[in-house]
Parts: sequence; structure tokens; C-alpha cells
Amino acid sequence: MSISSTTSQGSFSATTVTPASSVANSIHKELPAVPPKIDTTPLSKKPGPIDTAFATLTSSVSSPTNATPTQRFVSGLWSPFKGNASPKPHAIERPSANFAERQRRQSRPPSVAVLPGFQENLLAQMEQLNQANVDDPKTRRVMMQKRKSIRKSIVQHAAPKDGFDWDYWANVLTDFDRMGKNRFVLVQQIRRGVPPPVRGTLWQLLSESHQANILAPGTRYVDLLKQPSPYDKMIQRDLPRTFPGHEYFKDPEGEGQEGLYNVVRAYSVYDGQVGYCQGLAFIVGPLLLNMADEDAFLVLVQLMQTYGLRGHFTPSMEGLHLRLYQFDKLIAEFLPHISGHLQRRGIDATMYASQWFMTLFAYKFPLDLVFRIYDLLFVEGVQVVLKFALALLKRNEKYLLQLDFEPLLDFLKNGLLDSYKGEDALLIHDAMQWDLPKRRMAQLEKEHKQQVAKEEQDARTIQTLQQEQVRLKQQVDEKQEIHDHMAREQQELRDQWQASRMHLDRMKEDQITLQTVVDTLQHEVEILPLRIEEQHKAEFDGLFAENSRLTNKNVHLEDQLAQLEAHLIDFKMRYAQNENDCTQLSKRLYELKKIIDQ
Repeated sequence: MSISSTTSQGSFSATTVTPASSVANSIHKELPAVPPKIDTTPLSKKPGPIDTAFATLTSSVSSPTNATPTQRFVSGLWSPFKGNASPKPHAIERPSANFAERQRRQSRPPSVAVLPGFQENLLAQMEQLNQANVDDPKTRRVMMQKRKSIRKSIVQHAAPKDGFDWDYWANVLTDFDRMGKNRFVLVQQIRRGVPPPVRGTLWQLLSESHQANILAPGTRYVDLLKQPSPYDKMIQRDLPRTFPGHEYFKDPEGEGQEGLYNVVRAYSVYDGQVGYCQGLAFIVGPLLLNMADEDAFLVLVQLMQTYGLRGHFTPSMEGLHLRLYQFDKLIAEFLPHISGHLQRRGIDATMYASQWFMTLFAYKFPLDLVFRIYDLLFVEGVQVVLKFALALLKRNEKYLLQLDFEPLLDFLKNGLLDSYKGEDALLIHDAMQWDLPKRRMAQLEKEHKQQVAKEEQDARTIQTLQQEQVRLKQQVDEKQEIHDHMAREQQELRDQWQASRMHLDRMKEDQITLQTVVDTLQHEVEILPLRIEEQHKAEFDGLFAENSRLTNKNVHLEDQLAQLEAHLIDFKMRYAQNENDCTQLSKRLYELKKIIDQ
């Protein structure tokens, strides 16, 4: 089975499935619209190996709603862990018409990729094997028989000339615990290529996405879909920008955008710290093209938590900064000419490589190649992305060294893959030639942590210094204000002093003038008596003589007055004596009259 897909800048074309001719004619009956429910009866009570006589394989993928063919690529094998479609979530009101329609359609179960009938039966029995009690000897024997039957069925329905080792992949699917232990062989097989029908299941097995403990209680996918998300508008806005040229994702009302919306929205509720970040949908898209949306959600959780992609989307993006740091160091170590050229042109990895690490190259690369990158990432870890990035730079080294800033940056963003056009296997080969030892990567991670710690310490120091600077500036401003106030007061005092000095000078001048006047007046006062005496001497002499005469006359008059006063006193004394005599005579007269009257 082969897959073809093409891409243009920023978009992807439809991906179609071309089944092998040996099985294309084996269609005998129509597939059901919804995968059959998996029987969970204990394995010991199950019938023997399945009869594949009725099984068919078809290249058309039926929609769970209308059973019409689509061009979505389905990985082929249904999840060995899930048999039924998820329950429908509650609708959540949205302001936009498209979103309201999406919510109405959300009342359906999450999107389910319908698989060829034989694969559904095979995987149903694989789930029974996983649930079986391996401690029971009888059960172990039955499990071995069923695994043989499943392997036989997978090999029988494989294309005879597709180049895949179907015996090996059948063993991987039926007994992953045992086959996964031989990591070297598994890695080599994955590097050679994973059969598309196996891919979705293999990703789930490698990521261990169906481990019971990866989700906290109450965070099942169907439960998360029922909860509101604060990122609805952002998710809705970005959906048309995700794989806009891909047939499965370009329809605003199609299952592709609905699946993207459901998975990304559920994760935004599941991981509140990350929430939603642009680029996350490009991680989910390849998953949805290989498995149902609920399985894609579980694999996404593992990619974020176990494979370290979560740090690419946290608010601080510490994981992305680590990848970029490692990438810069690896370029400097292995591609020093490119490193020096980029530094001289002022270009660092954040300007062109961020989208590689955030979208795992899904933003630009053809989906066929993206699937291969995912294959390797799930088995080797996220450092695979670094290998591909280094391989691209190495392949284009000569051309890169000829470019200046703008064409160089544009080529780094859009033209690196041109040298591998149509040669995906060569890119895989070149990428896998890079040896990035875990010890070296751990050392770079340690260096980055130390650098980040130093930068954080420096940032805290700078923040402290800035706060101290602000405090000191406030003090300086306050003191400057006081200084300005004092300067104004000083200027006012200086002006007052100047005015006072001028006034004092004027007063001194006035004083000199007045002193002159005083001296003149004093001199005049001093000579005035003499002048007056000279001018009025004769008059004074006459007046003096007259005054002497009058004085003598006054003395004479005073003497006369004294004599008169003496005469008056004598007269008064004689008058008083006469009055007394008169009074005596009056008394005697009264007595005489009284005697006479008797």
C-alpha cells in the first residue's frame, strides 16, 4: 500500500490511499458505518482464530455519518485499545455561526475512522489479548494461537510487493511487549519505513498512550469535551490556517476541522498552564490522519508529557528554548562554517527553526515525510527533529554560504527541502547518519539550564538593580525637587538681596545728601545766634532797658501791694472785732428786752 501527498508553502494537498491490486478485488460486502462493538468476553470463552474468508479490504474510508468516501488517509488498523466511538459531548454556545454549527455537529460522537472489516476484527481480538489473564497457562496457549492467527491474517492481506516486512510488523502488533524489547531491530525497521496501515497503531503502542495512569481521574476525553474552554475563539480562528490545502482539513464544516477543534480544545482544558498555543493543531493533524480523535488526544498527551513537547507550548516555552540552544550548539560543533555565516548575517535559530520544533515540520513538509518523522520520533525521541534540521543544513551548506541576510532567511524558512524533493528516503538516511549521544544532549541541557539559571539570576539582579534604580531615582527626583525649590528660594533671596543692596545704595546716597544738608543746617544753626544777636543788638538793648525799668516799677508796685495788703488785713481784723462787739451788744440787748418784758 502506498501513499501520495504533495505540499505547497503553508498548505497541504489531499492524501489518497492506493490499495494493492491483490486485495483491491476482494471486496464482497459494504462496510458498516460505525466500527462493530468489541466483545469483552473472557478470552478463554472466545472462539478460535478468526475466519478471514469473509474479510475485505477497501481503499475508500467511510464516514461515520454518511458512509461516503473521503480522501482522508487512515492508518488502516483500528486502535487495539478502543472499540466504540466516544459518547457525544454537550454542545457549548458560540458567538459565530460556524462555531455554532460545529457545536451542533459536536453532538455526534468524536470522529471515528472506519477501517476495513478484517482489521477491525483483528484489532478487536488484539484488545482481547491485551486484556487476557496471562498468568493462566490455558490463556497463554490461546493467546499464542490468536497471535499466530492475527499475524497470518495481516500477512495475507498485505500487498505482495510493497517492500514491507509484514511478518515483522504482524509480530509487533500482536506481541509488542516482546518485539519492543529488541529496540535495535525495531528502530532499524522503522527507519526503513512503517506500513501505513500499521502506523497509527504503532504510534499508540510506542507512546504507551493507553496506559491507565496517563490521565488523572475526571479528565477523560469525553469529559473534557463537555467543559468550557477560554480558548474557543482562538482555536476557531486558527482552524482554517491549519493544513488549508489538505482535502480533509480545508472544509470548515468537515470532520477534519471538527477533529482538530475537539482534540486541541480538549487539551486546552486538560492542561490549563499550556492552554492553547498556535502550532499545536499542526501536531494534532498528522495524528488525526492516522487514528480517531480520542486516540489522537491520548497520543498528544504523551507527546507533551513524555516526549517533552509540552515545554514548546508553555508560556515561557522553556522546552523550545532548550531545543534552539541545543540546535545552535550542534550547528557550531558540526557545521562551523554555517554557524559562522549565520552569526555574521545576524541570524539565529529562533528566526527560522522555531516552527520546525513547534510543528515537527508539519507546517512545511509533505505529510508523507511528516509521518516518517513521527515514526522516528516515537521510537527515538524528540532529538530526531534536531537530526532532520542538521541534515537539511548540511545538505544545503554550499548554497547557504552564498546567501545574504534576506535571501538566506527566506531560504532557511522555505527552501531547505527543495534539495530533497522526491527523495524522502535520502533525507531519512541523511538524518539518521547524525549521532547525537544522550550524554552530549544531556550535557547541552545541563549547560542550558545553567545558562537559564544564570540569566534568571542576572534578570533578578537586574530587576533588583532596576528597582533600586527606581527607588534612587525617586530619591534623586525628590532631592532634585527640594534642590530646585531651594534654588528658587535662593534666587528669590538673591533678587531680594540685590534689590535691598540697590535700595541701600540709594539710601546711602540719600544719607550723604541729608548729611550735607544737616551739616549745612548745623552750621547755619551755629552762626544763627551770632547773626541774630548782631541784627537785634540795639533792639535787645532797648528792650533790656525797658525790661529793667518795668522790673523796677514792678518791684515798686509789689511794695505798694504789700502795704495795701497789710492795711487790708488790719482793716479786716478791726472789722472782725467790730462784728464781735456788735454781736455782744446784740446779746445784751436781747437780754435786756427779755428782762423788760418780764
